Amino acid sequence: MSRNVEIKAKVQNHDETVRRAVEISGKQPTILKQHDIFYESPNGRLKMRSVEENGVARTELIWYDRPDVAGPKLSNFNKFDVPAEILDSLKLSLQSSMGLKGEVKKTRTLVLHDQTRIHIDRVDGLGDFMELEVCLKPEETPEHGEKLAHELREMLAIPESDLLTGAYMDMLKK
Repeated sequence: MSRNVEIKAKVQNHDETVRRAVEISGKQPTILKQHDIFYESPNGRLKMRSVEENGVARTELIWYDRPDVAGPKLSNFNKFDVPAEILDSLKLSLQSSMGLKGEVKKTRTLVLHDQTRIHIDRVDGLGDFMELEVCLKPEETPEHGEKLAHELREMLAIPESDLLTGAYMDMLKK
């Protein structure tokens, strides 16, 4: 199972946050159009993610579990690519067996910095957000990931008061 440490926060200025992320990383951003379909799940969260990047579409099934707390949190996850030929059948099977929880559509600006994925998201119906995903190596502790996430959050000038607890899906349900 893969692990990362995540931080999510409200963003006051989308373009300025992207500019800072690019300046910190020295890399150009990638724009991703994402459509997540969430299913009712007795353990953690399960979503089918359709992604369009540079005109190329792909779909992933992602299960993850993380606490709903503000600030850095450890996330355990599994994901796999869904072959196009089984996509419709898999969607129908998941919806029929587990029930549909909801959908999230967003435009994600992705900037890679060392072992961290910086996401600056424009979420339909919610607004602008930032996520940091510090990808942990097997030998690294969650505390190490938390330290990296805090340092990068400060470099991006995201105040601690803007940190959020839950997933976009949870925010849309409120």
